[in-house]
Amino acid sequence: MSIVKILAPLTGGARDRLVLTTAFVAAEPFAAHVVALFVRPDPTEALPFFGEGVSGAVIQEVVDTAREAADKAAAETRALLSQLAKDAGVEITQAPVKRERMTASFADVAGTFPDRASEASRLADLVVFGPMRENEKPGVMEAFEAVLLETGRPVFLAAKAPPKGFLDKVAVGWDGSQTCAHALTAALPCLKKAKTIELLMIAHSGRVAVDCAEAREYLRLHGLSCTERTVEARDRTTGETILNAAAEAKAGMLVLGGYGHSRFREMFVGGVTRYVVGHADMPLFLVH
Repeated sequence: MSIVKILAPLTGGARDRLVLTTAFVAAEPFAAHVVALFVRPDPTEALPFFGEGVSGAVIQEVVDTAREAADKAAAETRALLSQLAKDAGVEITQAPVKRERMTASFADVAGTFPDRASEASRLADLVVFGPMRENEKPGVMEAFEAVLLETGRPVFLAAKAPPKGFLDKVAVGWDGSQTCAHALTAALPCLKKAKTIELLMIAHSGRVAVDCAEAREYLRLHGLSCTERTVEARDRTTGETILNAAAEAKAGMLVLGGYGHSRFREMFVGGVTRYVVGHADMPLFLVH
């Protein structure tokens, strides 16, 4: 089990630099191939919204202008990939290949960002997104949730800066749920590269923290050892507690099950995933 293909969905915006840099950092321990996926809006998808009174010439002008803007953004994104790949010593190839060192390729597709990112993620071992914040560019949060919830692929959510030593210490949030178990098994390639692993359990007032013996045994069968720590939530939420615990441990990455409850329930009751995604200062490895 390893990571050989990493997808980096790109929008042509300022966030692309961090996404690509993070993808290269994540790829290095595995000599993986990074697919830089540029998604250009398809201007023809907007045609049904033009009224009957709009002339064909005006519509064509709008379509041509949109295509020119997309062509320019694609060229700038390709140039950014070339620059960052050169700095990181990554070979650019025409198509995905597996070699002894990292490689990368550029893919240019048209459509909506969530749809194309989700489709391309189906056969990727890891999908890299930039940090998610409340004022996120339209379509980016939707793409992140579509990949996480619909494809079953692991998502590597970047921090505000490219990660350094993210595998020195990996923290794993554990509550015994199916979602956490899925995240733990999906993260095995990273855990096998990690120097230390810590399982974090959250204890709430009046409730006993879940036992981690089964998770510890599973890791041991894979030749991995771990430490364990139970953290009292007190008056904090689970999301706040798990982030604080990972930060106190100086973890380079936090592994979590994403959206253990329904997305709608998370939205209205402020679930763990939404809080962690919006407040994390370290890379997140998320799996639904």
